Amino acid sequence: MNILRQLRWKLTLSYTLVTVCAFLVVLLIMGGIVLPQIFLPDNAFNPSDLVEILRRDTIPLWSQLMSQSPVDTTLIRILLENSEGTLTNREFLRIGSMQFSVRTMVGLQVLIIGSDGTFLGSSALLYPNSVVGEPFDVHQIQGLEGPLKAALAGEKDVNRLYSVYERTNRILLAIPVLNNNPQQADQVVGAVVAILEPLPTRADIPAHMVKIAGRSLIFFFLGAGLMGALFGTLFSHGLVTRFKRISATIDQWSEGDFSGYIEDDTGDEITQISQRLNNMAKQLQNLLRRRQEMAISEERNRLARDLHDSAKQQALAASFELGTTLTLYERDPGSARKHLVEADNLVDGVRKELTNLVHELRPVSVIGQDFSETLKEYALDWSQRNGISLNINQEGNGELSLETRETLFRIAQEALANTARHSASKHADLSLEFMTDTVMLTIHDDGHGFATDVQHNGLGLYSMRERAEALGGSFQVNSAPGQGTQIVVTLPRGNDEDAP
Repeated sequence: MNILRQLRWKLTLSYTLVTVCAFLVVLLIMGGIVLPQIFLPDNAFNPSDLVEILRRDTIPLWSQLMSQSPVDTTLIRILLENSEGTLTNREFLRIGSMQFSVRTMVGLQVLIIGSDGTFLGSSALLYPNSVVGEPFDVHQIQGLEGPLKAALAGEKDVNRLYSVYERTNRILLAIPVLNNNPQQADQVVGAVVAILEPLPTRADIPAHMVKIAGRSLIFFFLGAGLMGALFGTLFSHGLVTRFKRISATIDQWSEGDFSGYIEDDTGDEITQISQRLNNMAKQLQNLLRRRQEMAISEERNRLARDLHDSAKQQALAASFELGTTLTLYERDPGSARKHLVEADNLVDGVRKELTNLVHELRPVSVIGQDFSETLKEYALDWSQRNGISLNINQEGNGELSLETRETLFRIAQEALANTARHSASKHADLSLEFMTDTVMLTIHDDGHGFATDVQHNGLGLYSMRERAEALGGSFQVNSAPGQGTQIVVTLPRGNDEDAP
């Protein structure tokens, strides 16, 4: 079942890869839809626009707070802790009462500086040397000195209230905070310093998606991979179970047992294949049954022919001799005795013929012992039963496949039986020669022979030739009237895996 094990792993792996790829495609699609809503066009904002936005949206709150005397630094700290760098906030999707929105976020640091340059608070603990209420060292932040000085001076030109750090495109803004009292509207009470990291523009989308995919890779492999592996394992388990059922049934058929059929009622293509295999098995079963019936019928006809040509004729002749004996018994006892002796010889011939037929019908096992010895034992027994001297010769040795052994033995049986019935020989030779890839059986007798160019009614020669050619071998008969008969059979030795 190693093939089925490989199939299970291939199916599991394919489902895992498909699931991971599907999640990645979903990520790319969602990223392509959502990220353009988050990232800004390349020229959506410039520093002067940001100054105006902060002046409009945030300065009124800080103006009210910093116009108080004294300034509540605790409240400033609380407000800075809750600050966040949101540039835009758009509704993305609404389903009933549920609303999904996307925001454009930016890295933002906020510092509050008093009108006298004192440090009042920051949104992050990035300046440990700065103490609330103490003068702020502007040299801690590169590029802050100019914009902060302009802001504390009440500069209105926005181009002088920011600076851009070219190496990182970081934007630094300093917006003046004016007194909230209308009577002192031109009085600067402090400045709000905003440090913005590079703005997220749409040109950053590919790099950002790669970053997201890279950070999420382990989650994809753990999440999507586990889901794909689980689904693939469950699916492949059912599929492999069905294939195992098919394989087990086919193995049963290969052993000649057609009692079981493949049961699969799923209704898919595998079910259709199973039904076709079941139909094929039924056809093979019917074919084997018909071939068995034909073989039985052919064997019966051969036995009937052999009994008719030999035993029946000898029994009929013996009956005639006995009848003549009864006629001559009283008036000519001497002649009657001669007829009795002839009848006895005829009956002995009938006995030998029936014995030969019984030996031919009795199955001889060619499994579990040396084939040469099996053939030799049968040949010697044949020689004793028929009174024909037999010389056995063997050259070489080796293993033969089961089919080769069975075919050689059946051909030897048929050839020796024909020698005993038809040749009237006194002596025969049997030779078995093992070669590299083939084995050759030769049987020769000194009988009266026959003309090979004349058609004979018997099936013996035809059966032997058919057996040899079925294995890819050759069958040759050399004979002539008065010169005996020689049969030469050459068969491939075959695969010796099933050899004893």
